[in-house]
Amino acid sequence: MLTDNLFTASFHSDNIPVWPCPKCGVQSLSCVDNGFDKKYKEPIDPNDPNFDPEWIDYLFTINLKCSNSSCSSKVICIGTGEVSQEYLYDGSGEWAWFDSFQPEYFEPPLQIFVPPINTPFLVKKALRNSFATFFSCPSLSLTALRSALEVLLGEMEIASVDINGKFLSLVRRIDLLPEDKRKIVEPANAIRWLGNDGTHSGGFQVRKSDVLDGYRIFEHILIELYPEKRASIDALVARINQAKGLGR
Repeated sequence: MLTDNLFTASFHSDNIPVWPCPKCGVQSLSCVDNGFDKKYKEPIDPNDPNFDPEWIDYLFTINLKCSNSSCSSKVICIGTGEVSQEYLYDGSGEWAWFDSFQPEYFEPPLQIFVPPINTPFLVKKALRNSFATFFSCPSLSLTALRSALEVLLGEMEIASVDINGKFLSLVRRIDLLPEDKRKIVEPANAIRWLGNDGTHSGGFQVRKSDVLDGYRIFEHILIELYPEKRASIDALVARINQAKGLGR
């Protein structure tokens, strides 16, 4: 999981973030030369005697390319911008006006975290649906994350209907997890609660940071279920220590 600030903060056009690539997952997706374009959302006349910079709203597009030489995928970002006052940390004590921008959509969507390699395809696809709305509608992303959990339970062959053919609630399906998978019960219930909040968020604002919390938990679940095999270094450590170095 990458830092929250990468996904939640606005940016300036002279400091466009490097985002994770949708295809390879490497944090190597950056703006191509002359790839940033901004336009006024509505006509603005800066010469109007009543002009206020806060009137300005932007639309922007960014052409992005993965700098990972084995990937080189291309992505389009669309978003909005505004003008706001920011403090100058140059010792002057002054404030100045700056354009700031916030992404709304990436096509294809960013891969905000990389699932373990053995994660079932349908679960990865369901996660992609959550990633797709992360910037524009965090509450919908939480709802989609809950759906991804339903898909995951299906891939684990957890029943979705009872003996009478009646659909089982998510909490009931989680409770059906076998003994050797009980370690994911509490994390799965946390995803369930977050998903419920996403679906019924009329009374409060779902933040991007809330969704990132959900992604951390879901990533933990996947790592528990599909641990990636890593070559043990024990033998390598023992050999080097026994030889007191290269031993050549």
